[in-house]
Amino acid sequence: MRIRPLNTCSILLLTLACLGQSRIVAAETATTADLRNNMKCVDLSDLKGELPLEIASSKQILWQTEPWERSTWPADKGHESVGYPTMVRNDRGANPDGRYYLYYAHHDPNSGIGCAVAESVEGPYVKLAQADKARGDSRVLVCPGKPGQPFHYSSPCVVWNEQGQLWFMYFHFYENQWQTGGGHQRTALATCPDLTKNVWTPWVDQQGKLVPVLPVTAERWMNSQSSYHAIQRLADGRWLAFLRGTGGESTDAGKWIQDPCKLGFATSTDGRHWDYFPENPVIHQDDGGGGRKGVYRPHFVGDLGNGKYLLCWSESNPYDGGANIVYGYTSDFRTVTRDKRGYAHWPMGDGLISPWREGGQLYLFAGKYLHVMNLPVSPSLRSERATRGHSAFDASL
Repeated sequence: MRIRPLNTCSILLLTLACLGQSRIVAAETATTADLRNNMKCVDLSDLKGELPLEIASSKQILWQTEPWERSTWPADKGHESVGYPTMVRNDRGANPDGRYYLYYAHHDPNSGIGCAVAESVEGPYVKLAQADKARGDSRVLVCPGKPGQPFHYSSPCVVWNEQGQLWFMYFHFYENQWQTGGGHQRTALATCPDLTKNVWTPWVDQQGKLVPVLPVTAERWMNSQSSYHAIQRLADGRWLAFLRGTGGESTDAGKWIQDPCKLGFATSTDGRHWDYFPENPVIHQDDGGGGRKGVYRPHFVGDLGNGKYLLCWSESNPYDGGANIVYGYTSDFRTVTRDKRGYAHWPMGDGLISPWREGGQLYLFAGKYLHVMNLPVSPSLRSERATRGHSAFDASL
């Protein structure tokens, strides 16, 4: 068979075809990475070493600027607890615009869930009411704050549900149901098909009351509060809730005695119906790991590959002072080994820490701040950030 030499036109067409194919592969890689990010279990399977105990930089991204973000308790005048961030990129659902959506709250009476949007993962994050002057404020979920109804909404956690083609937002609500076995705080669910419209529909029962998708338990470790959970979708399809339980008791004299928070796990096949592990609590003050005796908080989960996972949580001195970040390792979420290097050297906030991975950088949304961590990965991945850039959406891909 005679092989004919390629002319200039053929070479050009072949080159363009190859370039187009490479851009498709690059787009698929970026899309897959964002899907993993939006499922909230950060991919750390390519680390060449351990997750660093240090961060490279940190900056504030949230401020208290709207009336609803302030406490309605007279004794708390000037108190500021704005934070509890969870961040996703809108490249899924009905109207993907490629922007980064940051949901936040505070933890005082009448708090709801607010939203700010950015063109870049690093911000600046612009609150909805700042971008749209016709809005009264930046809330996308408003707590009724009336007698017989929830007192506040807080600690949002947004996860993409690929099967339902919906955004799931988990959030806790305060409603004193102690006398009837419902405790004080439970976790509910709201859904949204289109982040650009930001219309969130809470899951309610026939009476119009919020369904506690992650309720309190009869066991002491979580008989008062089931809240501040870090929820993610694992690569194998499982939904995993990294749980924070708070227990306590009310004395005959009416005084509330609260225990330090403990941590456990639950799994689900649909994100709505959950099975709590019988081994709960798994991580706590007396688990034999030598941890502190104060409050424990779940922050995020990382996938190390080969069925191994990194857990990030914090623990404090009694009752809740001097909290520090801890890393741990597990394969079954029932047995956990603490990192032998000790505590990490970067600050956290109350509630979960929302992770986002781009190339060799790990972005950690914690409280009012965004931390950036350089990961021990190959140089090619470190340069991916510069290659992909920080544009909202590269329509040419």
